[in-house]
Amino acid sequence: MDLSAPVGHPAAELLAENFDPAVLIDAGSGRFLAANGAARELLGFSSEELADMTPADIHPHEIARLEGFMANVRREGRWSSDELSCRTRDGRTVPALLRARMMGREDGGDAVLIVIRDQRERQLAELGSAVRQLTHDLKNTLATAQLMCDRLAAHEDDRVRLSSESMARALERALDICRQTVQAGRVGLPAPDRERFLLADVVEELAATAVGPDGSAAALEGVASDDVLLDADFDQTYRILLNLVRNAFDAGARSVRISGRNDGESAVIEVADDGPGLPGSVAGRIGQDQLSGREGGSGLGLRICHELCRNHGGRLEVARTGPAGTCFRVTLPFSG
Repeated sequence: MDLSAPVGHPAAELLAENFDPAVLIDAGSGRFLAANGAARELLGFSSEELADMTPADIHPHEIARLEGFMANVRREGRWSSDELSCRTRDGRTVPALLRARMMGREDGGDAVLIVIRDQRERQLAELGSAVRQLTHDLKNTLATAQLMCDRLAAHEDDRVRLSSESMARALERALDICRQTVQAGRVGLPAPDRERFLLADVVEELAATAVGPDGSAAALEGVASDDVLLDADFDQTYRILLNLVRNAFDAGARSVRISGRNDGESAVIEVADDGPGLPGSVAGRIGQDQLSGREGGSGLGLRICHELCRNHGGRLEVARTGPAGTCFRVTLPFSG
């Protein structure tokens, strides 16, 4: 059966003319009778594949809800709607609004016409609005904390003044991340604000601000010699290393060691820990865009590191991992 050119029922023109994905299902067997081009493009299945499938194959994670929806459509006959996520051929889950009604067939049987409305853009718009509101309030809170740091900068105790300087820089980074978040969906990461600095300077900043899982100062070892030069964005480099350090401690490491070297026109930084090692599902996917927080606490942090490295034209790699610990290698090339 050629599902791209359905015949023998009055829904043929509706399927062909509908801009939204639309499918026709036999009310008795539940099998697909027809699908327009938009539906095949959204779901990723060919006409031949759909001919042997039912809606349960598209909504395997919501069978009970699907059955209730279809029963309501058969009972009411007129247009009914419900939100059901569709699983595509490549395994993606697409949030969708389904509208369905009963249709007569020329052979006397009944069919169900389903129009699928892709909800991803709407959900992204709602998420963007929520993020902007949250970021606005967060910026106000951080601005207040920054004012307190400015007051501490005039304290007579040298240690308090040094701590206030580190806090002020951390807050400025947080404010900058807020500004970038507001731009999410419109622009990518800002181009690196490159400058020449020593790896030892970043390690010193990390030592002053990184904390372990219990909230105490992190057991961070920096063996970066003064001749390891970087040509990069200082704050983005700090974010890369901070995420790697935090991930290590969250995974159970007791100490983290940072070392580096210059290799031709690049700076190579290694962050080694004594933790339990990376899960295979994470270690084998470093550098892949789909890595996310679903892989556990390390997923989102590693994705951020990967994107920041790529933003410099560099890369993030797993040099080694196992029961004795993990070593990440960050390569940041010089500009030009």
